[in-house]
Amino acid sequence: MTTLDSLRSAPLLRCAAPGTLAQLAAQATPWPLPRGGALWRCGAPVSAAFLLLSGEVRLTRPQPGGRSLSWPVRRAGELLGLRDVLGTAGTFAEDAVGSADHCDLLTLPSPLLRQLILRDPALTGAALTLLADQTRSAEARLDLLSAPVHARLITYLLERGPHVLPTNSALAGQLGTVPELVSRHLGDLYRQGLIGLRRREIVTLDEAGLRRRLPG
Repeated sequence: MTTLDSLRSAPLLRCAAPGTLAQLAAQATPWPLPRGGALWRCGAPVSAAFLLLSGEVRLTRPQPGGRSLSWPVRRAGELLGLRDVLGTAGTFAEDAVGSADHCDLLTLPSPLLRQLILRDPALTGAALTLLADQTRSAEARLDLLSAPVHARLITYLLERGPHVLPTNSALAGQLGTVPELVSRHLGDLYRQGLIGLRRREIVTLDEAGLRRRLPG
């Protein structure tokens, strides 16, 4: 896949004018990221946005009280750091760390990306839509933090269905809690017959039963 094809895979850039994509392609740089490697750290100066081509990057944002909120980005074509590139703070608001054995990304220099978004009307509209979607997702994650831990876990399971669970530490980071509580509540749900477990894999879900356990 050429750099231009990779850029066209991003929802933000699909509607960009050919000249806009050509300028970005000329300055885009491949960026391989190993598991545990930092794409950026919270508070670091913003120099680029990153287009995810393959793998998974985990974003972790500090929360009041010493807690943190963590979530994965794994869909090819996702643009990481757009809000920070377009914002006024000049620094990243969370950590971004590789959480797959290998990730492939493209760096898009922030001065050029900002300039092109402001100049290309189609790109401006797409950026506003993308930022609105990201804001709604962030609000949903924050709302989840106010729910009891068992409700956060049930919501997570209902959203994902049968799948291989991340480690308890990684799942605790996504849910804003501690690994011990994740382990306890998973065990409770298993003993109550609401989930079927095979090692770290969720193989069955009693969706109706799980929904009855949610508050309200």
